[in-house]
Amino acid sequence: MAITVRPPVEADLAALTLIDAQYADRHGLEPTLTAGALRFFGRTEHSFVAEDVAAGSEEPLGFVMAQAVWSGERPQVLVARLASADPAAAEALVKALVKSAYDSGVYDLLTRTPRSDAALLKLLEQESFFEDRLVQHVRVLGSRGVKLADSVAATRAAAAEGTETLEVSGRG
Repeated sequence: MAITVRPPVEADLAALTLIDAQYADRHGLEPTLTAGALRFFGRTEHSFVAEDVAAGSEEPLGFVMAQAVWSGERPQVLVARLASADPAAAEALVKALVKSAYDSGVYDLLTRTPRSDAALLKLLEQESFFEDRLVQHVRVLGSRGVKLADSVAATRAAAAEGTETLEVSGRG
């Protein structure tokens, strides 16, 4: 297996939205990749697609969508999603992400990773990522936010009764 990474292009949309939907389904998240998102992230210089060129197929095995932002304190690379079912592809994507940040002079990388993705969490730790001391709280406005809040409340109630483990889903 010879994994290579490259920037995403619009021709990747169908394959990447399928990977995104499968990843979102496995981890109880909302899919994030749209045509507009792909065009945006394709210009950030911190987003990549992994493929196995040795296999003779140019079908993507995974992707990372990230962007650099200025927080007022220092630049940061924020990862919107890293999705791959292939461990070698995930590793190549993380390494490409770190290299792109370093080459740009951005030394703080932040990623939101579902707790249920144990393989990715382990990989990130192996690449010197760590869980910081901050807890993230999210507020989603509008009808989607109401649905998410109701889902979180139901999940917490079930966990309090001992019938379900607490996992907050991004689905409404």
